[in-house]
Amino acid sequence: MAQLPDKMRSLVAPKYCAPAEYEVADMPVPTVKDPKDVLIKMHAAGITTGDMIAAGGAGKFIIGKSEMPLKIAIEGSGIVVAVGSGVTLFKPGDAVYAFGRSRPMDVTLAPGFCSEYVVADEKMTLHKPANCSFEDMCCIANIVTAMQTIEMGLTMMREGGVADGLEGKTVFVPGALSATGSVGIQLLKNVYGVGKLISSVSTAKVPLVEQYLPGYVDQVVDYTKTPDLTAVIPASSVDFVYNTQWGVTGTFPLVKKDIGVVASISSFPTAALLREMLQPLPFYVYWFASLAQLWYRFKLRGTNIRHDMHSGNIGVREDLERTGEFLATGKVKVVKRVVDLEDIEAIRRETQKVATGKGGIGKLVVKIV
Repeated sequence: MAQLPDKMRSLVAPKYCAPAEYEVADMPVPTVKDPKDVLIKMHAAGITTGDMIAAGGAGKFIIGKSEMPLKIAIEGSGIVVAVGSGVTLFKPGDAVYAFGRSRPMDVTLAPGFCSEYVVADEKMTLHKPANCSFEDMCCIANIVTAMQTIEMGLTMMREGGVADGLEGKTVFVPGALSATGSVGIQLLKNVYGVGKLISSVSTAKVPLVEQYLPGYVDQVVDYTKTPDLTAVIPASSVDFVYNTQWGVTGTFPLVKKDIGVVASISSFPTAALLREMLQPLPFYVYWFASLAQLWYRFKLRGTNIRHDMHSGNIGVREDLERTGEFLATGKVKVVKRVVDLEDIEAIRRETQKVATGKGGIGKLVVKIV
């Protein structure tokens, strides 16, 4: 193995702050310590809303404080340069995707995947298909999340007596050009055979939907002009909602009252899901999560609509490998925007869009090599 440098370039939050204060700084190069560690020279990293929340310190009084400067990002792709003694799936020279956290997650620890070098766990690492770019691989977590959420929704459909899946059904996905919405739409059409797909975007993005998702969206709704979705989508006409945006209760009137399902990635999680996802939290967090579920039930009173929230679990190996196949076979093509690690002004501008959920197209990817 070639001699590694002592220092590397990393995208960091020097303190809890907004994206306008992010920096690219010199940080120590991590080393292999655990037998299952995989040391990767990164080529690209994906940026998520969760990264912005962590860097902003929103949860520091609940989950604890992180060490500063806080290295940003928890997923990316690159080339393996070293492995621990217990690693059997990968070797130096392999092109891979990796995710930086497994459940239950300690979100105070910052794996810092938007860096020149990272250490990942073998079980959270995946071979990169030869026909996929390093930048495209940075959307794997979004594909896993979308697929798992849709599968959760299918389970709820079967529980409600609908056993024939989504083929030919009407589905609503808010946020057509969001990172998870754009891949979810492609999965729903290419894998699950949805009949009619309806989605919503802001005014400026309406003409871009067909450009980035040609032939996928059958009806595009401008939510800025039509905040009441039932004005353009008949009430109780949608079989299934894959919800990617906050304000999930706004989708409830669209869903068929007797058999409809809302599978969401942007709802308040249940206390049980929080316990599965994260290290132990203060009791009042679980209490609030349970209270939120009562609110959802109240909003759904008088219907048989089923609603639940899912948070993607990248640690399910079978799902991780399946999503790699979706990319390799072209069933999902990544909608993304790419900026260079050393272009700090572009990074600040684009991460601000991630933080607010406004203005960005697809997944934000930082090119490192």
